[in-house]
Amino acid sequence: MKKKVALYLLSVLTLAACKKSSENSSLSAKPKATGEVGKVAVLINDATYVACKDTLKAVYQKTLEGLPSLEPYLRVTHCNEDKFTNYFKRNYNLCIVYDQSNSTKLKGILGGEMTTLINEKIKNGESIFVVKDLFAQPQEVCFILAANSDDLNKKLVENGPKLLELAMATEKKTTISRVIRKPKNQDAFYNTMMKQYGYAFRTPANFKVSVRSDEFNGVNRTAGDKRSGMYLYEEPYKGDHQFELDYIIQRRNDMLKRHLHGPDRPDSIPTYVSTDTVNVTPYIQQIDLNGYKAFETRGWWEMENEFFGGPFISYTIFCPKQNKVVTLEANVFAPSEKKQPLLRQMELAATTFEEK
Repeated sequence: MKKKVALYLLSVLTLAACKKSSENSSLSAKPKATGEVGKVAVLINDATYVACKDTLKAVYQKTLEGLPSLEPYLRVTHCNEDKFTNYFKRNYNLCIVYDQSNSTKLKGILGGEMTTLINEKIKNGESIFVVKDLFAQPQEVCFILAANSDDLNKKLVENGPKLLELAMATEKKTTISRVIRKPKNQDAFYNTMMKQYGYAFRTPANFKVSVRSDEFNGVNRTAGDKRSGMYLYEEPYKGDHQFELDYIIQRRNDMLKRHLHGPDRPDSIPTYVSTDTVNVTPYIQQIDLNGYKAFETRGWWEMENEFFGGPFISYTIFCPKQNKVVTLEANVFAPSEKKQPLLRQMELAATTFEEK
């Protein structure tokens, strides 16, 4: 009897192991997703693209607020069915435009099962849906369904904010590993801040501690002429006036004047970071930052008594566990370079902010 039981248990364990191995094999069959931070790839028929190019780009390339130059939230790279190779297939952030009037080649790429699903979605009146890990992993593919190019233009206008929001959320979920590479237990800045202050964000790749004090701490990265920095400072919560734009600007100016200085001048006139509110109007909105109530401020920083500056994003965060208002600053200096990719990396890092 004992022998039979042992044989039964052995067979069950063997089957379970085979099943698990099969599942792992199925998962590993999908290639690793690739792509760039701040970019969305779009698969679209050539004729449809010609008719809808401006509307499509307006969705994803919406201009970033708080910048004196025109830079988009996301950059768009597109291809037709014939050029849909692995470079495009494996993008983290992929959008597929399904134009029913020009769908023959696309059906061949997607296969019968996905085409059946799309037909069901169209029948139910759906215009947008998301599929995970369709060609690679981790990946999220956003489908936009339309009868023809006129219908697509209409749906892009109607659903523009939703599509941009989906693409930004997808980027956060799928590309964060490209920004934050060290495991949490090896993130020195994160662990030090957690131990001493009870809050922190995960350090982006190649950022190093640049400033440490009782009231102001941060990391930065320098690559040639480009420089990016992220900083934290706090104050006790006293009221909702601390989330008003004028207060936020005054507070950041006070802190940055004390802690972020420019090059020494021969005449000893001090140089320090401030906010340019004359040439660039700061933009503010309330957001959810990893579950925390926060106010995101975008604008342009300048170096007082010098002639350079760059974009910044400031998150004013309410931390209820400690009854504090914590500010997370991110700024970029990249003369004659695109600022958007550098800003997006720090925005993604900011979404890791948490309390102990």
